[in-house]
Amino acid sequence: MSKRIFVFSLCLLLLCGLIGCGKGMKKTSEVGQPKISGWAKEVGLYEDETPEQLYEKAKKEEGKVVIYSVSSRMKKVKESFEKQYPGIVVEAYDISNNELLEKITREYDAGIRTADVVHIKDQDGSLYIEFVQNGIFHNYQPSDITKHIDPFYCQKTMPFYLDQTAWYYNDETYPNGPPISSWWDLTKPEWKGKILMANPLDNLTYLAVITGLVLDSQALADDYKRIFHEEITLHGTKNAGYELLKRLVENDIIFMSSGSELVEAVGTRGQTNPPLAYASSVKMRERKSKNFAIQTVSQITPHTGIPGLNALYVVNEAPHPAGAKLLIRWLMGEADGKGPGFKPFNTIGGWPVRDDVEAVDPTPLSEINVQKIDRSEIYNAIREVSDFWLSIQQK
Repeated sequence: MSKRIFVFSLCLLLLCGLIGCGKGMKKTSEVGQPKISGWAKEVGLYEDETPEQLYEKAKKEEGKVVIYSVSSRMKKVKESFEKQYPGIVVEAYDISNNELLEKITREYDAGIRTADVVHIKDQDGSLYIEFVQNGIFHNYQPSDITKHIDPFYCQKTMPFYLDQTAWYYNDETYPNGPPISSWWDLTKPEWKGKILMANPLDNLTYLAVITGLVLDSQALADDYKRIFHEEITLHGTKNAGYELLKRLVENDIIFMSSGSELVEAVGTRGQTNPPLAYASSVKMRERKSKNFAIQTVSQITPHTGIPGLNALYVVNEAPHPAGAKLLIRWLMGEADGKGPGFKPFNTIGGWPVRDDVEAVDPTPLSEINVQKIDRSEIYNAIREVSDFWLSIQQK
């Protein structure tokens, strides 16, 4: 599949085109060390400073501290931050993942420096490889905060919080627990035409998840043997991961674009034969708000897939480096994790990355079988998986 078709198929998710192809942004799939620009050294971006020190510096920076965010909840952070630090004004933009990357890339290439901080998801490793390694984004990681975070998540980013994509079932119909325990259960005849999800070719989150499954093919092969009590037989596929995808499509997956529509189809009460749906964990909020009979399968084997990693970055040559550092500390809940900056993001379907902050979600992250994988592996495999996914749908 050509590069142009690939980018179009992903709804301009910028996996191969816009990301990394602007001025000074060298396209690479190699994983190396982040580039530390002269500006970052000059302003002391990687130095540990107290909130008091940063506040004094930030008051001398003219203009507003600007954050581009994929969440509307950033407006609540603006209120608490400005109350804590009088005189420092935050301007928060609520932008989708795709639009944010396009906007920041065009501005950066044009020499425009508007954003100080970016809050975005890194699903496929492209943000580190295309932005951090090229010195366009910087990972500001204050040690008094990162000491409370699993080093796995700090390797290539400043992790903010996690969410996940999970299989939903109707717990009114199945009051004794989920009707499936493995991804392979979804390939059984009883679920034919009753599995719902977004098309991975239209949604980077789903594409990254199925790429992670392919990369964990041995675990899937072992799980197949556990479920069916025999070795897996491949039908023209490379491994158990690709075989799973092939069988899922053959079991007549139904694609829906809206997460709310997915959980509504599953959770509408009074059903006798409801489907299953793969949707964002944040949709669990609709159990209460819309009275849906929904619950997630937290212990599916070999795992639920890669979690959604929300991350924070400082933009290179940001106009307000001290304000940016101060805002990131605030968003992380400050040194003790108790600051109100993180509270809007500690919700059902989301989990703090800090070990000293208790999650609001009743299911601890430690009890959810998420896949841990170096996202650069996903970056390097995602095109092949998308090509395969497209090919099996055309048959």
